[in-house]
Amino acid sequence: MSLLDKKHFHFIGIGGIGVSSLAQILHAKGKTISGSDNFPSEITAKLKKNGIKIFHQHEEKNITKKHQLIIYSPAVPNTNPELKRAKKLKIPCLSYPEALGELSKEYFTIAIAGTHGKSTTTAMTALILTAGKLDPTVVIGTKLREFKNRNFRVGKSKYLVIEACEYRRSFIHFKPDILVITNIEAEHLDYYKDLKDYQKAFNEIALKVPKNGYIIVNSEEKNMGPILKNCHAKIIKWKEKIKVKPGVPGEFNLVNATNAATIGQILGIKEKSINEAIKKYTGSWRRMDYIRKKLGKTQFIDDYGHHPTEVRVTLQAIREKHPEDKILCVFQPHQHSRTKILLKEFGHAFNSVDQVIIPNIYQVRDSEEVVKSINVDDLVNEIKNYQPNVKNGESLEKTAKYIRENYKQYDIIVTMGAGDISKIYKLL
Repeated sequence: MSLLDKKHFHFIGIGGIGVSSLAQILHAKGKTISGSDNFPSEITAKLKKNGIKIFHQHEEKNITKKHQLIIYSPAVPNTNPELKRAKKLKIPCLSYPEALGELSKEYFTIAIAGTHGKSTTTAMTALILTAGKLDPTVVIGTKLREFKNRNFRVGKSKYLVIEACEYRRSFIHFKPDILVITNIEAEHLDYYKDLKDYQKAFNEIALKVPKNGYIIVNSEEKNMGPILKNCHAKIIKWKEKIKVKPGVPGEFNLVNATNAATIGQILGIKEKSINEAIKKYTGSWRRMDYIRKKLGKTQFIDDYGHHPTEVRVTLQAIREKHPEDKILCVFQPHQHSRTKILLKEFGHAFNSVDQVIIPNIYQVRDSEEVVKSINVDDLVNEIKNYQPNVKNGESLEKTAKYIRENYKQYDIIVTMGAGDISKIYKLL
């Protein structure tokens, strides 16, 4: 039986942004869905409102013999009582990446991979296909206004557009017909040994693209060589960036738009539809996201950037749009290991702004030893080599207090990071 032939599904860790999107796509296709998550959230509340049964405790009794497939978040341990119960009942179990891989076998799949720009390129691709009346199903790692603030879209055509995450080689389960690799820089070095190991993972997914498929890359990307070795698909190395600028500034977004436009051209979408879709793209949730509420005249921008390159190019794009404004960046590093490994690169990522505050380092997946080996002051001192106006915010709470007392000094305050930095808005 294929994934779509099954009727009864249960999701463990259903509150995750990726897992919840797959649950909702299957629910929209008439499947019976239940799920569990220890943490009630905006996502689980929405799932419940849409008719999905939600349990807020992981318990054996949540799994019954009627379930035909269990899909679990990669964060769920083998000791999870629901997972153990499912295996005891011999119900097939798939991780979220494996299940998404099974879904990709049912469609003509367009996968967007790379170190940076995945979400933006996926969003632009989805909008181009929609404008071209190809009615795609979409799974993306961020919410889109055009999708009614959801991170998925259910289409009726054969096309599936997915954001392909490389962490722990998740994307090697996918079966892409078109693969975009946006760029390559060493990342997730808490899992990958080095850049070579990282490139090897991308080569694995590139080898999965069939002979009649396409791999799209930027010819200027220097780390792409080993990834494209022995590939069967047609490789498109574009040189000229698209001339149509999207509604968000920055050189990276022109690259993202060119990747998305190339997909549209392959699929025979008219140039006018491609250009209109790109021009209308004004960003997505936590990607240079202009917050509607202001403090006085001070504008807030929230962004997911957590790698030095993402931080640097995003702040450059904001500066490009606001050349005369005084800008404060509140940056929360994600993981102690990433901060330690990329410390030098973080040092010169903030040159486009007037001041930087580091409230804390978001702790996740790191050993106690690694946590002790790097702290906020280490990062502050490195940034000081290039940007003297940087300080330790000492906590989200104290940083919020500083903003409340000093916001009038700034035209724009940018909050950045992949952790819980957005909590600062509740504190404000």
